[in-house]
Amino acid sequence: MHTTVQSVQAGGNVTFSCRLVTKEDVLQVTWQKETDGAEDNIATYSTMNGQKIAKGYVGHVSFAHTELQVSAISLHAVTLQDEGCYKCIFNTFPLGAVSGRMCLKVYGKAS
Repeated sequence: MHTTVQSVQAGGNVTFSCRLVTKEDVLQVTWQKETDGAEDNIATYSTMNGQKIAKGYVGHVSFAHTELQVSAISLHAVTLQDEGCYKCIFNTFPLGAVSGRMCLKVYGKAS
């Protein structure tokens, strides 16, 4: 999967989406933010556990689309701290993890 870049003005909303094009069984979809070389879990979705948003992201992140083959999250009232790269990871059987990556550029409001 290739990396896409989206731009959004601070205070705006942005939606990232990922689609798994192969037909493997997806057990769970995980969204992560890359932070200082580490990955911070933002949200997960599975049939068994439903939607889960990590503590630090509740109220700031929501699922825009929840299917096992297609997933999308929205970030609301984006700040400069949201700038960076995000990953969607499809945990599939039998292939294992299949991931996509997208980056966000946040620009300030015009004065």
